[in-house]
Amino acid sequence: MQNVKELFGRRIKELRKEKNLTQEQLAELVDIDTRNIIKIENSQTFPRLKTIEKFMEIFEISASDLFRTEHLQDTTFLKEKILQKLDKDDDLVRLVYKMLF
Repeated sequence: MQNVKELFGRRIKELRKEKNLTQEQLAELVDIDTRNIIKIENSQTFPRLKTIEKFMEIFEISASDLFRTEHLQDTTFLKEKILQKLDKDDDLVRLVYKMLF
């Protein structure tokens, strides 16, 4: 399993790109140096609470959505979770099959 700093950094990068913001633009909105955004996205540092609150405001999401990183996990972890769900739900298996084929 990946560490919190890595997943959080990937999540910030994902959200920034969804808003079509550059690292410089996001840094300006959050009122921190661009180097800090780069460090957050590269898992070199974790932001302060004040910065996290600004991220929530800028991206217009709740704290739980900001920290929602399951989809960014290693694919081995994701495959295991998918297989667990599929093992319990035949209707879901059929739906996935239709989606893929």
